[in-house]
Amino acid sequence: MRLHEHSVRNLVNELETKRVSAREVVLHFLDRIDRHNTALGAVVATNPELSLRLAAEVDERRAQGRYLRPLAGVPFAVKDLEDCTGFPTTMGSALRQGSPPATSDSLLVERLRQQGAIPIAKTNTPEFGWKGSTENMIFPPTRNPWDMTRTSGGSSGGTAAAVAAGLVPFGTASDGGGSMRIPAALCGIFALKTSTGRVPVRGPEAPNWWDLATAGPMARSVADTAWLYDFCLGPHIDDQRSLPKPQSDWGLEVLEEHSRPRVGVTYDFGYWKTDGRIVAGINRCVVALEAEGFEIVEVPKLLEAAPTITWMKLAGAYQARTLGPLLGTPEFEKLDPGLQEMVQKYAGMSARDFITALDDAWRISARFFAGLEDVDLLIAPVTAGLAPKIGERGRIDGEETIDWISYTTLANMTRTPAASVRVGFSDGGLPLAVQVMGKRFSEIEVLRLARFIEAAFGVAMPPAFAD
Repeated sequence: MRLHEHSVRNLVNELETKRVSAREVVLHFLDRIDRHNTALGAVVATNPELSLRLAAEVDERRAQGRYLRPLAGVPFAVKDLEDCTGFPTTMGSALRQGSPPATSDSLLVERLRQQGAIPIAKTNTPEFGWKGSTENMIFPPTRNPWDMTRTSGGSSGGTAAAVAAGLVPFGTASDGGGSMRIPAALCGIFALKTSTGRVPVRGPEAPNWWDLATAGPMARSVADTAWLYDFCLGPHIDDQRSLPKPQSDWGLEVLEEHSRPRVGVTYDFGYWKTDGRIVAGINRCVVALEAEGFEIVEVPKLLEAAPTITWMKLAGAYQARTLGPLLGTPEFEKLDPGLQEMVQKYAGMSARDFITALDDAWRISARFFAGLEDVDLLIAPVTAGLAPKIGERGRIDGEETIDWISYTTLANMTRTPAASVRVGFSDGGLPLAVQVMGKRFSEIEVLRLARFIEAAFGVAMPPAFAD
């Protein structure tokens, strides 16, 4: 098996048993980036000198028999919204183009590096992570590894495409409205958005989208992702929302057998419509789970209207808070036109209107969970349509719509865990996925159900690329 086809755990075993050196592993993935990233557009920066120096330090410690952390020598990528020492943080924006390399790490990157993981790349993102496709004004768009004419999704589309294509074993990502789950679904890998506070942030200033967004690792499989989260969880004094570290390891708990939860299924949340191919994928998932002894029940109409309108008010207010001071300046004109429009729309939002949007989110959450009273978990679509062509809107059964990604914002407003797991491929070769949604703090239950689904459909190996 080639190194880029290994799971993260298998790669760790190869390193620990000295069948391969950290230098060889880093060189392998840097070579994958060199050969395939021009077509893919997933990676926006590398620092081979730094990455190879860190690899050499790992190899030296291992040769001396000294203690090494669990991820020692494993390469990873960092979404270009967060800092990583030695790499620029451009956030997909012309305002930050040419920025010098960062001199410190985000808390998430720091925790992974403390376990020995080696950063080798920064991954592409839409400007300031504002939309569900990874296109910006300074880098080429990130393409879907399964069909290079199509989007990888966003805003963590660079990381999702890099992981799916085998350019890195895993990478960091964030999710303020579906930004982990959408690209994971489109690229055929796994992603888990955790309950708010599981993975903290730090700093003297409140982060952008701080009441909607969470961050974490993305990998191809459920088991790898659960294990990687174990290194990222736990409180930080700066983050008033941060939660205590779980008493047991997710990487172990996800593998344990437990009683089957009662699982609800929805095809549209009661307010929209879903492409027939995605509905077929959900039905495949239901059949596979029923064969494993799960009781699956279709839930009643969960919501009366799309939660996206309320989410847009919250997200728009956050963007206006951050970028509104640029209004009327030459710098503002450098922003993506769509982002300009968003900031202009919400720049005058009053405090009362913002609180009203928060109140609406509370009501939406209450209505949603009232509909789930008789089930433990929910299976739902991640997106309403398959990956659209680069530069085009999504489609539902051939009909163009901007609302092809309206199903993911709910978990951000309810601050609950939600995952994307692959359930095969469409007839056209595009990944199909389902969303597994849980109640607050039920990550282990979400992960276990996702593991059963993954067992039925397998983990997709990176697609073959012509050299």
